[in-house]
Amino acid sequence: MVPAEPSGDHSWLFDLVATDPGTRHQALARHQATLAAASDALDEWNGLWSAHYRSRSSQARLQAAMDQAHARLYRRRGQTIYGPLDAFRDSPDDDVDRRARWAPYAALYLQWETDHPDEWGARESSMWSRWGTKEMLLHRFRRAGVPKGVEPQLAELTLAALRRPYRCKDWRYASLVRHFHDPLFFHEVETLTYADDPHVRLRAQFVLHVAEHPERNVSRVSWRRWLDANPLTA
Repeated sequence: MVPAEPSGDHSWLFDLVATDPGTRHQALARHQATLAAASDALDEWNGLWSAHYRSRSSQARLQAAMDQAHARLYRRRGQTIYGPLDAFRDSPDDDVDRRARWAPYAALYLQWETDHPDEWGARESSMWSRWGTKEMLLHRFRRAGVPKGVEPQLAELTLAALRRPYRCKDWRYASLVRHFHDPLFFHEVETLTYADDPHVRLRAQFVLHVAEHPERNVSRVSWRRWLDANPLTA
């Protein structure tokens, strides 16, 4: 059974990457305040669960209170970027329309990390592991494909990951290239094989290697094996 999709308007979330600082900070404050309310609901649920576990009386009343706290948690979390991200994660691979509907929010999350890593990485901006969320999104794109509507954005994010100093889980971008079709993307990657930074050159060469062998799985092990055969040179 596929979980229900989050309700309400989520379009304001795209202001998290707005070029205007005032607009962006307003969206960030709204996101963090809503997430704080979700965290409060989770704390309440945890407290009630502890009481429910210890108690030998008023079980029905405690269960009702737990259900209400869980509903508040689900509603508040669904109003943040994590509502659309959960919907994207839970979309069946063969449900093209549902995946296409929520993929822009998955791309937004990755764009947010790329453009504004401090705001994205702030403790108040997430409830659980932000790196785990990034990994999950890149894994879903790899497994089920990149919808056409976000392919240009994911290609640009992949190029950005190749050019910058390594960030946690960046290696997963390499597995997306088998889903890209724009010759200009591969031309840009080819250009990076002549970059001054030897790390950038190696990453670009590995991405071209992956594109030439789309049937092979991309993992830390495959990267290390390729790197051993193509050692870093200045």
